[in-house]
Amino acid sequence: MKRCGKCGVKFSGDLDRCPLCQSELDGDASPSVFPRNEVRKSGALALAVLAFATGACLLVMLFLGNLLGLPGDIVLTVCLGLVVNYLFVRNIITHTPDFLRVVARYFLVLLAIAAVWFLVSRNLVVTTFVIPGICLLALVFDGVLLAVFRGTFVSGYAKYLLFDVALGLIPLALSALGLTTWDVLANVSALVASVFLLGLVVFTRKQLVAEVRKLFSA
Repeated sequence: MKRCGKCGVKFSGDLDRCPLCQSELDGDASPSVFPRNEVRKSGALALAVLAFATGACLLVMLFLGNLLGLPGDIVLTVCLGLVVNYLFVRNIITHTPDFLRVVARYFLVLLAIAAVWFLVSRNLVVTTFVIPGICLLALVFDGVLLAVFRGTFVSGYAKYLLFDVALGLIPLALSALGLTTWDVLANVSALVASVFLLGLVVFTRKQLVAEVRKLFSA
């Protein structure tokens, strides 16, 4: 256990300086009595994933707006929505202990809001860009977390992962029904959902099967 010669206080853990007076500690380090804060570690990772996914969606939207000559107000509205979504989810991750479960449900809420928006307005922009965009954002978020946590992430959030796979195919159904004006995003969403499901089956098959059995067991 390390000790501060100035304050006379002993400290566990791998501290190099006294947190009280900033003097160098003497002695050998001993294990901390407190467990490592895995929630904070996961939260930092989730924030990085969220920032990456949001930035990628902003770039895609700007690229598509320029490529397709979309009206500036539509592009601006979608970009502002992505920024507001980032700020909201960031607040959830920062202040909620089980933030991953809340974020997973939040994506489902966003899709429900988008569906109601379309039913009320019949605006094809919703089915062409908003719904596929939300599906892609959710799949990217889940994909990066799955790559980092693998089996442990599947064990805790299997049903949300399966929901995201199913929802990723919905834009393709909207395209088949003629409810989109541009089919590329719908096809991309379906492709990403299919690749994501393949990754789940190949790399986390045992955990996925175990969790599916739990979901459908009596």
